[in-house]
Amino acid sequence: METAFDRERVRRTDTRRPNLFSGRFVPLWFLLPAMLVLLILQVYPTIYAFILSVMRQRRGGFEFVGLQNFQLLLGQSTFRESFGRTLIFSAWYIVLVMGLGLLVALLMNRRVKYTSWYLVAIFIPWVLSDVVAGTMWRWMFLKDYGLIQQWLTPLFGPSIYVNPDGAMGIVILASVWRAVAFTAVLFLGALQTVPREVEESAALDGANRFQIFLRMIFPLLRHTFLIALLLTSMRSINTVGLILATTRGGPGYATTTASVYLYRSAWGESNFARGAAVSVLLFLANVVITIIYLWLITDRNQSNNTN
Repeated sequence: METAFDRERVRRTDTRRPNLFSGRFVPLWFLLPAMLVLLILQVYPTIYAFILSVMRQRRGGFEFVGLQNFQLLLGQSTFRESFGRTLIFSAWYIVLVMGLGLLVALLMNRRVKYTSWYLVAIFIPWVLSDVVAGTMWRWMFLKDYGLIQQWLTPLFGPSIYVNPDGAMGIVILASVWRAVAFTAVLFLGALQTVPREVEESAALDGANRFQIFLRMIFPLLRHTFLIALLLTSMRSINTVGLILATTRGGPGYATTTASVYLYRSAWGESNFARGAAVSVLLFLANVVITIIYLWLITDRNQSNNTN
């Protein structure tokens, strides 16, 4: 008598050609439209940027020049300075977004009254477009009728917006104001998965709130922290719309980061080959950040498995 085991063995040993429109291939057909969109909007432009970065525009066409565009970029003081401003912007952006996001999440996790309304208010800047948010901040610091400018005039004078350091500070504040909400939601979701018994047992042992967070809660948030750090780092490098809407990269080149330099080169000066070379360098920077993140995650997982 044939058993279920025999039928399963016959099914597995069946050598007939698989049907591409049934069985395990069905999910792939549902994923095909998304994969095509990803291929058209992400993969193809990336490959084309790499090709364009080793070309030079000449007489309405392009000719192969190898790594000459990269050599010219690295030899330009304007690009090196823009890269340095990117590092300054990214450092402040990452520290403030991560710190304030974690602080807001800790406050919201205490389940105070009207927490949902506070989350909605905090999340409003995130849903605004870069143009809207940047325009708002630019208007608030205009010399004649900027609201914040009038408050800060006794301390910093009437020209914060046209001061190089002041302009960079405005860009950093606007970017942080817009990005804190997303990081706070990530941390809040992770905090709500931490068992209350962990905090209660640590409190019974005499630990204060800082010790409970540092030694008990934060280790449980490590993966979420690394994910937020990865996304924040990549966003800090690629931020361009908000800077253009706020200061347009000025005054002069005071807020021209590498991404803004790419925009000015490609669309402002119509030098698409040089802009492609800048985009390749930014792409490699994002790849390095991702590799470091994956290494940290893998190293942590191996340590947990060893223990």
